[in-house]
Amino acid sequence: MKFKHVVLGAMTLPLLTGCAFTPVALNSVGPEPRGAESFITTGYIQVFSDTEEHDIGDGEPYYTHKGYGIYNKAGKQVKYVPNHIGDMDESPTLVEIPTGHYQVEAESSTYGPVTVPVVIEAGKTTILHLDGVWRPASNISSNQLVRLPDGDAIGWSSKIVKSSK
Repeated sequence: MKFKHVVLGAMTLPLLTGCAFTPVALNSVGPEPRGAESFITTGYIQVFSDTEEHDIGDGEPYYTHKGYGIYNKAGKQVKYVPNHIGDMDESPTLVEIPTGHYQVEAESSTYGPVTVPVVIEAGKTTILHLDGVWRPASNISSNQLVRLPDGDAIGWSSKIVKSSK
């Protein structure tokens, strides 16, 4: 009888050691690959245009952003954006738009009416700061920003020049 247990144990031992946990190296798991049907073809723009005051009752006034136009390369208006919802909305509208190059005609708080070329990239937001409030960090290189002729920074340059070191 002992012999059967020894033989049975000897035969089971390799099976048990084969079941021991061994870490397996795998590739990283990520999202499902995009197919042609899910390719992103739009981006976003948000324009902090000049504001106008709206008094409602006896309370504090609201400052809504003025509307603006978006034009294609041929100069045709592709969208007019009122840039607020009602007289109490102080947030500029986030607009979804096809990727490409456009011109935005809006009013700057410090410079007046301006036409600014913008680039819309897939899945990204282009922000245009025309209300005179945005102040980029002081350590930002001048080639990373777009400025109005009066020196007011209005956004990030789409053509950032890399420094050579």
